[in-house]
Amino acid sequence: MSDSDLLFGEDDAPEQTSLPSRSSHPKWRILIVDDEEQVHKVTSLVLGACSFDHAEAELFHAYSMKEAKQLLDNEPPFALALVDVVMETDDAGLRLVKYIRDELKDKDIRLVLRTGQPGQAPEETVIEKYDINDYKNKTELTSTKLRTLLYSGLRSYRDIQTIKANRQGLYNLIEATSKIVDTHQLPVFASAVLEEIGTLLNLEAEAVCTHTPVDAVAAKSLQQRYAILAATGKIKQLLEHSRDAQLPDEITEYFDQAKSEQSSIHNEEVYIGYYNIQATGENLLYVRPNAKLNKMGCHLLDIYTKCVAITHNNLTQKEAIRQSRQELVYVLSETIERRIPDESNHVRRVSKMAFLLGQAAGINENTCERLKLAAPLHDIGTIGIPDHVLTKQTQYDESDKRIMAQHTEIGANILYKSGRPVLKMASQIAAQHHEHWDGSGHPKQLKGEEIDLMARIVSVVDVIDALGCHKAYRPAFSNNEIIDFLKKGSGKQFDPNLVELALQLMPEFQKIRLQFPDNN
Repeated sequence: MSDSDLLFGEDDAPEQTSLPSRSSHPKWRILIVDDEEQVHKVTSLVLGACSFDHAEAELFHAYSMKEAKQLLDNEPPFALALVDVVMETDDAGLRLVKYIRDELKDKDIRLVLRTGQPGQAPEETVIEKYDINDYKNKTELTSTKLRTLLYSGLRSYRDIQTIKANRQGLYNLIEATSKIVDTHQLPVFASAVLEEIGTLLNLEAEAVCTHTPVDAVAAKSLQQRYAILAATGKIKQLLEHSRDAQLPDEITEYFDQAKSEQSSIHNEEVYIGYYNIQATGENLLYVRPNAKLNKMGCHLLDIYTKCVAITHNNLTQKEAIRQSRQELVYVLSETIERRIPDESNHVRRVSKMAFLLGQAAGINENTCERLKLAAPLHDIGTIGIPDHVLTKQTQYDESDKRIMAQHTEIGANILYKSGRPVLKMASQIAAQHHEHWDGSGHPKQLKGEEIDLMARIVSVVDVIDALGCHKAYRPAFSNNEIIDFLKKGSGKQFDPNLVELALQLMPEFQKIRLQFPDNN
């Protein structure tokens, strides 16, 4: 009697005699490994028409360990494998199991060993030594029991994939949240949120959505309209090509509904996030993925929306503090510089120009923000310069220059005791912003890159702005005259690389001068 004769009991013959037609829907991939042709045929008759969890079973056939390895290598993943123990060798099936678990590192596939010669590989020994999920004697496997084996194996594989997808979803959630929490500026916050939603929904095993970017828009409620903060996908394209940049009616209706109910809304097609914080008002998030949202995807978006709300509130408060701090620096610096005739908005312009030049020089955003705050304090040392020198309406003589030069060290001494990063940077700038690239500056005749980069940046923009100011003893330089001055000073007074960047930024510097003109 052959193995195939033992596969089914006499009273349990298969009822199905034809295989189902192929479908484009996802299928459970089942690998049948056996050297008996009849076993393959009978297994196909029993399992070929089975479906589980709205997906059909798709059978793949291998007649030896070698063929099975090729399929496993070239066409993964498989949900379940039914493996004969004895094939080209007495232990071929056992060696295939070790190959799958140890070499392919596939811990997900459910492995069931089948044998018609139980004495060849005793059940207790095999179960103990090999990472398998079941071990069956072919004499046990009626068609009902074989289908039961299929369903239990697929159910186990599905649950493993669900756990993996949940773990990946949690990982994506943490990653997405950490990125928006690290966003330091409100203008880029909404864009960061939408960018990370694509990652958040891009889970494995088709758990939620397998396409990015999603169609999404973030908006803020302003009385009778919605201010668009950021958009992605088709919505972004639509808004870019629309003259009035109006949201589609469908999105507006969803937003109105969320506002009316004061809660988030979600179904299989869309997710509408709603969060209302007193300090920031009502903010809304529309997300339409390219695949249906399931409960896990909606749950992740609920958690993410709460994180967004908290982060948005914190960023709003942080931005208010930052602006107040910057305004305080401006007021302090301008109060000191009011002693200098003809300069009113000089420190504001230097601050903004330094920020732009720092960005162009490749300095990271956080450091550029510190530079924006530190740059206005570059001449704080003038508080220690006598009025008769500081307010002089004619050009300085040598004695005046020596006295005025002291403001660098005075400023550095005022600021250096602080441990705050902004004030430490400001101390360096105050001390070195009159040093020259060729070593001819003061107070320490530092040369080249011995001069702090932030001080070199402020040195360039300070001169650009000062030359553009009208003085009692000379008219303001024209834009072309400032450019000529920079070119002549490149490699002498100024860092040549920074001069090149500054020349490219001259149109932007001109805009800053127009935005913050001198009051005179």
